[in-house]
Amino acid sequence: MLEVAKSSRVITPSGSVPIAGHAMRTESSTGVHDELEVHVLLLNLEGTKCCFINADVIGADFDFVLRVKTTVHELLDIDPALVVFSVTHTHTGPYFGLSAMTGVKTEAESQYEDEVLDKTIEAVLDATKQWISFTDVIVRQGEVKGFYGNRNSLDKPGDEVITNLEFRDETGKPVAAFVNMSCHSTIMNPLETRLSADMLGNVRRELTPYLGVVPLMSNGNAGDLSNRLYRHGNDFNELKRVTSGIAAQIAGFRDGNALCLTPVRCREVGFEVDYDTDKTALAEALAKLEQQLSIVTEFDARKWLLSEISGYQRKLAQDHVHVCLNSTILRLGDLELVVIPCELASAFGRQIKRSSNAKLCLVWGYANGCSTYVVEASEFNGGHDGISTRLLRGQAEEYVAKLIQNLF
Repeated sequence: MLEVAKSSRVITPSGSVPIAGHAMRTESSTGVHDELEVHVLLLNLEGTKCCFINADVIGADFDFVLRVKTTVHELLDIDPALVVFSVTHTHTGPYFGLSAMTGVKTEAESQYEDEVLDKTIEAVLDATKQWISFTDVIVRQGEVKGFYGNRNSLDKPGDEVITNLEFRDETGKPVAAFVNMSCHSTIMNPLETRLSADMLGNVRRELTPYLGVVPLMSNGNAGDLSNRLYRHGNDFNELKRVTSGIAAQIAGFRDGNALCLTPVRCREVGFEVDYDTDKTALAEALAKLEQQLSIVTEFDARKWLLSEISGYQRKLAQDHVHVCLNSTILRLGDLELVVIPCELASAFGRQIKRSSNAKLCLVWGYANGCSTYVVEASEFNGGHDGISTRLLRGQAEEYVAKLIQNLF
């Protein structure tokens, strides 16, 4: 039996919450532009059930994800390894976990996380009442041009491939969809304090009329990808222009291969890093950036420098670094999903996908927790992603090699 079910809930906070994503924004939210949502997609693949979840927040820590996985397992007896909690990575939304700035969590933040957990489980249970049989999963895939790319330089390669998996019933009607794209949700002004689902959440909304169903979004290998070098502005008019343009291009993708999603196999890949912080080198690099900031006046340049300075300050605040990059590889018949709790550089994502022997391999980033950027050694200490990574030079290559070794 092949069945799919979906549901959603609004998770917009009722009051003001801290907004993560930009070092130059220190205010909490002052209102709502568009709702934050959590979406659930359940699969029953010949008796093996999977639960895929995507939320309009910037990130969720491992403790929150564990609470989701544990609750779904207790209620529905779904293997926790087959439960994925992911985020759209909106930079105009909250973060679930200890504050990156203060290292603590307020009572209001804890209460909001509890509310989102409750809403998520409501959506999961609601989906179990709406199973629909499907007969085909069709790949619709293409490259979207002109809206985003490598954020460090127009000359550097990115990954603008977007994949839409359409679940169709026996009449050919779409009954569910799963969309994978790789891009930072950072269209909005870094000083904007109204909550928004930003790029991925609004691509979901713009796509829905074309598809006839609300897709579950998944962000991929977006570590060095954004629309930073393609923007015509950074307000809500630009958000509409970009997301409606992307959705229109996706709607024009033609049908490709049909996928078989059985049998279901799962492999968990452990990778952890420990090292002592080299504070002398970090302090020297920080001083250079602060010197640059003292003479720069252009808004975007200051935004970029402030982000890099914040990254170094976070590193200097730690005597010892422990990074957990424990990942999951799901092989659903012809489909391989590489589920990772990090921000993977696009070059690594392309390498992983080329290395798979599946008909289709997708990288699913920002999933099952948040850890760090994973950046090539050649990009180390250059650009926000290369500065903010908590890995040492070369450890990203080790991690990616281990993922590739564990592909099915």
